[in-house]
Amino acid sequence: MRKVLTPAEPNVAWDGSRDQLFNSNLNASVAVSVYGAEDWPGIASVWSELEGMSPYGSFYLSADWAAAWMEVFGKLLRPQILVFEQNSAKIGICLLTSSVEQRGPFGIRRIYLNTGGERIAERTMMEFNNVLCCPGKEDAVARALWRYLRTRDWDEFAIQGIIPGPILTALEANALPKLPASVRVHSTYYVDLDQLRQSGLCYLDSLSSNTRSQIRRSLRYYSGKGEIKVEIAPDVQTAEKYFAEMCRMHQSTWLARGVEGAFGPGRRLEFHNRLIGKTYEKGTTHLLRVAAGEETIGILYNFVQGGKIYFFQSGFNYARDRRLQPGLVTHCSAIQRYMEMGFNEYDFLAGDARYKASLAKHSKPLAWVVFARPGIKRASIELLRVIKRRVKSLW
Repeated sequence: MRKVLTPAEPNVAWDGSRDQLFNSNLNASVAVSVYGAEDWPGIASVWSELEGMSPYGSFYLSADWAAAWMEVFGKLLRPQILVFEQNSAKIGICLLTSSVEQRGPFGIRRIYLNTGGERIAERTMMEFNNVLCCPGKEDAVARALWRYLRTRDWDEFAIQGIIPGPILTALEANALPKLPASVRVHSTYYVDLDQLRQSGLCYLDSLSSNTRSQIRRSLRYYSGKGEIKVEIAPDVQTAEKYFAEMCRMHQSTWLARGVEGAFGPGRRLEFHNRLIGKTYEKGTTHLLRVAAGEETIGILYNFVQGGKIYFFQSGFNYARDRRLQPGLVTHCSAIQRYMEMGFNEYDFLAGDARYKASLAKHSKPLAWVVFARPGIKRASIELLRVIKRRVKSLW
């Protein structure tokens, strides 16, 4: 069944049909087709096409990321796939994923842009988020997206890790201008490998004297165990072996600190195993191992796109001697190798860990934005927050 919403029917809600079209009364030439997770196999080629046309693509918005996520989380979270069309031409695409999250005594109905909404322990951590749309169509797509969101029942619309730019501006100015927005901005630190090559320095020599001394001391120790080797897994079978070893080291480190690691058994681990299987032979993921002789120092799990390396996760072989820095040695060795291979950037992704600022001189912002619908529930939550802050101040 197909349901058509026209500008004369602004308050008609989506009826659950798998393929629904409506025209935005803010931009009547844009229509939105809404599909379910079960329709992904037929929509994947549309996603890939728009991924290639859009200047807003990223690894997190790749068809491979979306496909792996759909396979693991699609039946559970039942996302909607929105395809934006103008004059019969497809001009944009995104996912909307819904969840109910607790805020004190209240259940908040939240809609996420693209992949999101997983349980906290399973979150896949979206960054470099955006709407895949053709250049020049940002305002039209943003308005059509808002027109559709008005038909849905929600308290918050969340955009994780979006790059400040035309899409976010269009959403703030033309789609959601009257809704209060909570914005958190985090830096993503990166090494400019082009600039480093032009300087003629090796990566280690570009670092501060303190960081250099820590790495050199560790390298002297590791060199006593054998030649320092840096290897990117040459095939998916080796990559899967490295990934399993990385997960063991990662979990061991964090569990020893009394914190649950990111790669325990569960859907998130299944997602990354599927993602590696889909992407490794294409060269868009790397498992990089740094070793001293036969002993692993560390393993990095990286994403690759557009001449850039995005460090996603790691596992390090920590020794009892706390003066050793396997993480710094692994990143330093990897960055030097990637510079020699001709890559443009090495990005540490968002986060405030001290080592990122020590190893990278450049940064750029990513924004986590939540638009909140006003209402009694929202007012009550804000009141409770004010009371909580005042009570704390009395102590």
